[in-house]
Amino acid sequence: MSVRIEVQRSSFFKELDKEKQEKYFGIIRNKFLPSIDNIYYSLFLSDDRNNNLTLEPFFELLEDLKKKSLKEYEPQKFDNDLLLDIKSYSIYKFCLSNPDLFDIFITNYLPNDETPRICVQVRAYGLWTHGAEKMLEDSYNQVCKIFEPFGITIGSCIENRIDYCYHTNAITNPEKMFSDENISKHMQTSMKSWHQSGRISCTDEALVLHKDYFALGNRKSNNVFIRIYNKALEVVEMGYKGFFFDLWYQNNLISFYDNYCLEKAYLKKNYNYIYKAKLMFYVEYGTDEEIKTKYKEALENPDSTYKDFKTLANEHMPDITIVTNVEFETKRKFYYYSDDFINHLLKTFDYRDKSLPIRRLYKIIDNRRIFVDYLTSKVLNFSENDEYLSWWRRLRSTKLEGLKVDIKLLREYSKELDDKVVKQKLINDIATNAVYDNSLHTNFEEDASTILSNLNDNHAYMLSTYRTKKYQKEKRLKNRKKNPAHGSAQAGSDD
Repeated sequence: MSVRIEVQRSSFFKELDKEKQEKYFGIIRNKFLPSIDNIYYSLFLSDDRNNNLTLEPFFELLEDLKKKSLKEYEPQKFDNDLLLDIKSYSIYKFCLSNPDLFDIFITNYLPNDETPRICVQVRAYGLWTHGAEKMLEDSYNQVCKIFEPFGITIGSCIENRIDYCYHTNAITNPEKMFSDENISKHMQTSMKSWHQSGRISCTDEALVLHKDYFALGNRKSNNVFIRIYNKALEVVEMGYKGFFFDLWYQNNLISFYDNYCLEKAYLKKNYNYIYKAKLMFYVEYGTDEEIKTKYKEALENPDSTYKDFKTLANEHMPDITIVTNVEFETKRKFYYYSDDFINHLLKTFDYRDKSLPIRRLYKIIDNRRIFVDYLTSKVLNFSENDEYLSWWRRLRSTKLEGLKVDIKLLREYSKELDDKVVKQKLINDIATNAVYDNSLHTNFEEDASTILSNLNDNHAYMLSTYRTKKYQKEKRLKNRKKNPAHGSAQAGSDD
């Protein structure tokens, strides 16, 4: 464990004893967490065709559940594991979802013989916490279970998209790393287009440009799309995948201080809130009573702005660790050119069932090192004088099976963080209702009581659906609540 140089230079760090310095700010520097972040694949049914009479009862059931879900604006129970969600994808109008883990999209119409009946999208939460192997197995078996009552089996499988990614704290200065001069000097790539974006902030002296997003290629390409971007910023601003904070903290990618500030910003879905969170951290853990008093006054002042918080924080508090995602989004065409190699030369792990139609996908996952090595050498690399730069060399040498995740701890963390988000929204909504009612001098308990007492016959329908909504929410959130059979897993070995 070590502490970033920028942190060591801060006044707050210097006022702490060595034990607290390490406790609050210790990380593993130049750390990389590898995973597969998305898997989309398609399945063809054996002897499939349009107007398949065997499947008519199945599609009638899906149609009825879809109508009900659209009417009630809620997913409907399909079986013990799946919900019929209102989502759709291209011609795939039906979606059976195992929340947070995977979605199974199904079409009742095949425009031609080349169109697969099923598209499966495996989601990031399951891939990071359980690994790709487990998620492929579970999603595939779930599809088989759906069609088993009709005597229909899976004919073949084809990959649509696989995203290989690395979360890292190695890029401490993206503005310098991705400057025009640095890119021209060090980047080698076969890609033909690029773009970047970021935020603009102001100081008393000048505008500051933050480079938060750098991309190579076209997102709509059928081959490869690469993006390198501020992952912590995305998680905070989008208000989802908050489980990453604890995963990063478990693996020493971020510090206790970083995790604290990011959590506070996540609850507000505002990355600028980290400056206010820095002051809150000092009030809770700082030692100088004079500074504490100054920070408390700013935090309690309703007229304080984020610019005020930033100015105060920059005087004493260090910046948080930047977490960057280096992601290679590979599409079907990328693997198409290697079809002979995949089909005839690549092998799967010995314990795989060689007869499974999904075997091709396992071949890619089991041998992903081959594809990642190609992506990080021929498609993109950062080098000088034919030698990889140190951060890129570390990325390439990262063991793809090296990520360990305590699933039970991560699920509890995610549940608690989401619970905070719900409660924060509840507080905001009650405050908004109070303002509409011109109740400006009442407290929380009084305003909450007013809302409950004002629910009358005009709200009878909403109240009558309350139990149903609770049940539906329980199904949607089941994978965030339940305790797994085993407390930990090596996601890297499965991802």
